[in-house]
Amino acid sequence: MGHSTRRGRKVQRMGNEKKACRDISSLSPVAQRACRAFLRECEKEGLPVLITETYRSQVRQDYLYAQGRTRAGKIVTWTRNSRHTGRMAWDICKNVKGQEYADAAFFAKCGAIAKRLGITWGGTWDTPDKPHFEVTKDWKEKEESEVVEKCKMIINGKEHTVERILKDGTNYIKIRDVAEAIGYDVTSKGNVAVLTKK
Repeated sequence: MGHSTRRGRKVQRMGNEKKACRDISSLSPVAQRACRAFLRECEKEGLPVLITETYRSQVRQDYLYAQGRTRAGKIVTWTRNSRHTGRMAWDICKNVKGQEYADAAFFAKCGAIAKRLGITWGGTWDTPDKPHFEVTKDWKEKEESEVVEKCKMIINGKEHTVERILKDGTNYIKIRDVAEAIGYDVTSKGNVAVLTKK
């Protein structure tokens, strides 16, 4: 336990090794971009992600490594050489009380998002670390490709099959498909779509 003196009064403070840093801005610039891109995609998919740790000093890494080995408690890390100390990794949990680490499907979905973004997920390792995500210094954000797929749309209680285009996180439905579903014909005047009731 350390201490400092402020205006003649002794103030005790907890050692840094016991406190987790959750500040994304403490990561390297490339890891900050990766982490924020990851969080944006998780938010789009309705995943309640909470950052539990970003940068970790070597003192804290050694402190955590000792847990379950030379210090009481459950083992929480498998290495002294972590990308956390290099400001290239972050840990998460599910931001739902009582389900922080119990929802395997939640972490699998987060892992799938990470893979899509070129981010390494610890859940795929021989010794899985599902809350852990990391990048290398050469990480670059992938441009999202356009995805076209069939989906269902319900209009006035009736189900219709339409073609959905997913681009840059936004869904687009073809005007012709919507018009057909509501009983309209589609023509055009230049770049303007004209819908006329059948």
